[in-house]
Amino acid sequence: MSGNNGYAYSTDVLVIGGGFSGMWAAKRARECRRDVLVADKGPRDWGGLGGLSGGDMIVKQPDMKLDDLLADLVYYYDGLADQEILSKILSDSYARFQDFESWGHKFKRNEKGELCFIPQRALDHIRYYYYHPYGMGGIEKARLLKEHCQELGVRRIGRTVITDIITDGSKVTGAVGFHTQSGVPVYIRTRAVVLATNTGGWKPSYHQNTPAGEGVSIAWNAGCAIRNFEFWKVWNVPVDFAWEGQTGLLPKGARFLNRKGEDFMHKYSPRFGAKADPHYNTRGMICEVRAGNGPITFDCSQMKPEDVEVMRPTAGWMGINDRKLRELGIDFFSQQLQWMPQIRHTYGGIVADLDGATSVPGLFSAGLARNPDPGVYMGGWATCITSTTGYSAGEAAAHYAEGCEEGAFDRALAEHKVRAYTDLLGKDGILPKSIISDMREVMSAPDIALMKTGRGLSRGLEHVEQIKEEFVPRLGASDPHQLAKLFEATSTVLVTELCLRAAIMRKESRAGHFREDYPERDNEHWLKWIEQKREDGRCRIYTVPVPYERYAIKPTHYYMDNFVWPKA
Repeated sequence: MSGNNGYAYSTDVLVIGGGFSGMWAAKRARECRRDVLVADKGPRDWGGLGGLSGGDMIVKQPDMKLDDLLADLVYYYDGLADQEILSKILSDSYARFQDFESWGHKFKRNEKGELCFIPQRALDHIRYYYYHPYGMGGIEKARLLKEHCQELGVRRIGRTVITDIITDGSKVTGAVGFHTQSGVPVYIRTRAVVLATNTGGWKPSYHQNTPAGEGVSIAWNAGCAIRNFEFWKVWNVPVDFAWEGQTGLLPKGARFLNRKGEDFMHKYSPRFGAKADPHYNTRGMICEVRAGNGPITFDCSQMKPEDVEVMRPTAGWMGINDRKLRELGIDFFSQQLQWMPQIRHTYGGIVADLDGATSVPGLFSAGLARNPDPGVYMGGWATCITSTTGYSAGEAAAHYAEGCEEGAFDRALAEHKVRAYTDLLGKDGILPKSIISDMREVMSAPDIALMKTGRGLSRGLEHVEQIKEEFVPRLGASDPHQLAKLFEATSTVLVTELCLRAAIMRKESRAGHFREDYPERDNEHWLKWIEQKREDGRCRIYTVPVPYERYAIKPTHYYMDNFVWPKA
């Protein structure tokens, strides 16, 4: 309901974020007979970034052994693996896969009725299953999840930015934010909150324009610990347009070529070539450009015609993309097209237990908001994570709400917190996009983005601290839309600072983190996670050893050892 002082809602479980993980959480919480409200900063029925994905999904099928898949991940993550959460994600994946199939989702099968899959990163057991027609998987999953949430009676509000969690000092009692079209404050009383806000990033292109770190900001200010912020995603992308699917194309024969026409990744990994995570491929790209062998192109000429037919998108945004490119005389599958590295978002996330519960009673996290990856990725992994952790967090939040007495919602505190933003409405000042652009420029520097050095990281952190001190206080918002962008800008500054502090601390190379000044892995000192937490208004940064004394799989070999890089 609404009044002169804002919109007011009450619910058992509030889900912040309406993407895949948020919808899974909402669906499951509602199945547990709780009243559920989803708040999303986008349109009410948008469905999040998952709709832009291919919708591929890694699944532990019944004939697979858990330890085989887990051993692949321990190897792929160079030992920095939370085996307990990974085991739960993998173990729960088949049930969510069955849910999709029972709803009519068409995972590709051959003429014998067998599921088709694409191996990932030259690993022995990790593979993803894909939708047919290609390009519609994410759109179809989003549609099905929205339909099921609607049928169950999940309530949804859009164009709503949540800025803060409200507690009574011991547990969650609500949340506060504002409407992005009217600027009117929004107050929500609730027993439990699920943060399902994706990750934090730097908005490098229209294809990656949404993640900005608001969930990180909410969790940080609530007192949650965060982990893995020294890892961020740098992807290979075409210079002139967006394209989804290299994780499927490379195993089917696509190649990265240098100016001489060489499949150069075999220099750096004779065993894998380019069939690896983009962090390895983009390192190879940088080494080639440094050696004078740029630019780098992507080539599909060695793919089999039947594989091109499977991988050519025919529907969704990718289908539109392909058709419009061909109208311009550009055929992705028959031309060598220039590619480049592009920084996207952090891999860091909120520290939580197996069911998504954080250290704040009543606050849960799901999906990529609690990402367990140390900076390397596999196709279909995001769909696996969002479906399993969303389901678990929704169920846990519903059970918590059922057994929790409603706490006192401190309206005065909520009004004070939201006024920190709404009081800026109409204020002249620096545009939020300028701050985001500055953060993107910081993180895109070669000695920060990929080939990290202590000097580069420290220079970047000094720049962030200067912007935080001198320019963030001068931000202004001419209208409610700009106010939402202002919250994105301050959140992006926080994410950038957290990333740089953690990367400076990890003085080694491992998985997606490569320090040119510390190029070797150091298990003795760094087989541990870096966590950060806000205490007394300051950042406390510390390490947590990986508890191999209680883990089933011990690291014996390491994925990074398949690559050799030139000395700096």
